[in-house]
Amino acid sequence: MALDTSNWTREDLVREAKLQTDAIQRLNVWLRIGYSLVAVGFILGYWGFYGGGGTGFGVLGVVLLVLGAIVSAVLKVGTTNAKRNVRNILAAAGVDLDEKGEGASNS
Repeated sequence: MALDTSNWTREDLVREAKLQTDAIQRLNVWLRIGYSLVAVGFILGYWGFYGGGGTGFGVLGVVLLVLGAIVSAVLKVGTTNAKRNVRNILAAAGVDLDEKGEGASNS
């Protein structure tokens, strides 16, 4: 069941956008961890298969790489869609994110 937001005020919409932005920032931490798993998995796999580390480390590296890639892909799609959702919420509240605010430098 969808949430009825038709009676929400501008302040309600901005508050919701802020809460979602905070959640996106927390998810971005996990996204960086997923990227790190890909890198560590690649290095471990390469060392295990080609650097004399042993096949077990190579297999572990491949598993970490695949797991990191899946986690990263899911979170990247999710955060991209969430950012679009926040833009839509703010647009409904009459906030233009592309507009330069007062005091912004022109350099």
